[in-house]
Amino acid sequence: MLYTLSGAPRSAFESFGMPRNTAVFDPTFRGVEVVRSDDIRSDPRYGQNAPHFGMPDGHLPVVSYLAVPVIGRNGEVLGGLFFGHDHAGVFQQEAEDIVLGIAGHAAIPIDNARLHRKVQDDLQQRRHAEEAKELLLQEIQHRVKNTLGTVLAIATQTFRSAKKEERDAFTARIQALASAHSLLTKHDWSHADIRSVVELALGPFREPGRDRLTAHGPDIALDAGKSLTLALVLHELGTNAVKYGALSNDTGHVDVSWQVIEASKHKHLRLVWQEFGGPSVSPPARKGFGSTLIERALAGDRGKARLDYAASGVLCVLEIGL
Repeated sequence: MLYTLSGAPRSAFESFGMPRNTAVFDPTFRGVEVVRSDDIRSDPRYGQNAPHFGMPDGHLPVVSYLAVPVIGRNGEVLGGLFFGHDHAGVFQQEAEDIVLGIAGHAAIPIDNARLHRKVQDDLQQRRHAEEAKELLLQEIQHRVKNTLGTVLAIATQTFRSAKKEERDAFTARIQALASAHSLLTKHDWSHADIRSVVELALGPFREPGRDRLTAHGPDIALDAGKSLTLALVLHELGTNAVKYGALSNDTGHVDVSWQVIEASKHKHLRLVWQEFGGPSVSPPARKGFGSTLIERALAGDRGKARLDYAASGVLCVLEIGL
């Protein structure tokens, strides 16, 4: 569109259509060169395009002609500066140089305005995307909680004749899984910091005013699957410690530590659960569900678990591939 006119009233051009990419306008619209002519009517490119084959009827007379493209920093043609005069030989090299400078300065604010608009559009799209993602994560969390609630209801009906201790253990496992899901939702369901996972799993076993559980190690991001598995394994270890191990008396203590090990071009997380000061420990007569879960949960993903029932306290070493 014609943004502005100088030296002629707008009414002089309102009856004409938009400038087309005719042979005369083409070099400017494509940004290939400056067109300067003492008499455009004698230019071989003039009068080559239908339907007017030159200037349309009623057009102000143009003899001298100067056209300079306005080109952005990325090479895009933003527009052009077009000058006409009814006398021949009006525009000299000096005029061309001045208009070239004006065109260069004109491109800068146009580029900046477009960049500003693009940034605003990008920010708006990002806000919409963040809002949509937040709604999706909330929906996922809601559906997961509903699903786990359904699992608990079915289990309660199915195992109605089971011992209360067994039903409570199953319920606690489901609740630990739900808590881990909630933690992952806060991190876009992509990862969770190991420290947050450990503290989440140990939380139910801490006693107000007593520091019987310590946890220390570097900050490491775990993906969703490994975070859920680790939360379940730590819950099982904590449950066993409260029932039979270091947390079953008044003097026991549990230390949880972790580090990253690099070997054979692979990195893995090594987490150590060590119990001290509890009752004397001996290997169980039979392997229960909790022990099976701990030993098998990490298998298949370059991970493994080792349980040692030393008399001084349970030692569990977890290896998790990173």
